[in-house]
Amino acid sequence: CEDLFARLAKTRVDLRTSLPFLQGSPDHQHEHQHQRRRGDGRLRVRAGQVMEICGTNDTCKTECLLQAAATCVLPKSCGGCASNAIFMEMRSGLDPLRLVQILDSRIRRCQSSSSSGSQLLEESLRRFELVRCYNNVDLVCALKALEQREREEEAAAPSSQERPRRRLVLVDDISAFYWIDKSFDGGPGSAPRRRPADRPYGLQGVYEAIASNLRRSAEALGAAVLATRNLQIPPGGDPTKLGAPLPKAWQDLVSQRVVLRLPNPSANALVASWDLPKKPGTSFRFAVRDDSLEALA
Repeated sequence: CEDLFARLAKTRVDLRTSLPFLQGSPDHQHEHQHQRRRGDGRLRVRAGQVMEICGTNDTCKTECLLQAAATCVLPKSCGGCASNAIFMEMRSGLDPLRLVQILDSRIRRCQSSSSSGSQLLEESLRRFELVRCYNNVDLVCALKALEQREREEEAAAPSSQERPRRRLVLVDDISAFYWIDKSFDGGPGSAPRRRPADRPYGLQGVYEAIASNLRRSAEALGAAVLATRNLQIPPGGDPTKLGAPLPKAWQDLVSQRVVLRLPNPSANALVASWDLPKKPGTSFRFAVRDDSLEALA
């Protein structure tokens, strides 16, 4: 009976992220006003589903992932989840010191803990796992290894209390190698290249492998998935357009999508709007601070 409840608990994820635009998600519409002001930014998805954060290079997508990771790894006494987070870096642009800054600022702000700040910082950083991927094949291999490690740990320690809780998988950014992989399919207006039978590599195949392995890994972990996607919008282009669509295998995995915009760079105010599910006319303004994302009126 305990095994059944444990399996059921892993199929649904309810995780605090501190992302302010999640307060405007459909899952939060039933909450009272005072609950929304708390800024928990809870992510509610089925394990294996993805929330996608889209935007151009100047919309602080990586910052959003770091804020969510910090909330996940911080101890509960500091408003965190005391769980492990796995960060899959695809662009080699992550600054680890930024994560340290966020954690240190939040720990200093926490007054009720009896542990020293350095101990809490070290404890939080031990829960953060960074995986660098230099192409999409690296990502597929990392996801396979992640699932295999979870299966081995589950066999060695059947009780979930004896294993590390990896509740959040972050991918930055899922479109990093889109055009490289697309080149294997030929250019615009041309027939796809003919590939030998032993080299079935192409855009569709690689994203099918990513989607399949990400879903299985997240389901094995009982984890939520946050992924960023970079949008390339030409000057004067429509910011609501999402650019070239990723293959269907990836789109089927995405259950929620938020699009970030920076209407006025000098104002330092970002705007988040829901694309999936669509909520026309609804937007959420926020700004990046030293240790958090602050909701704006």
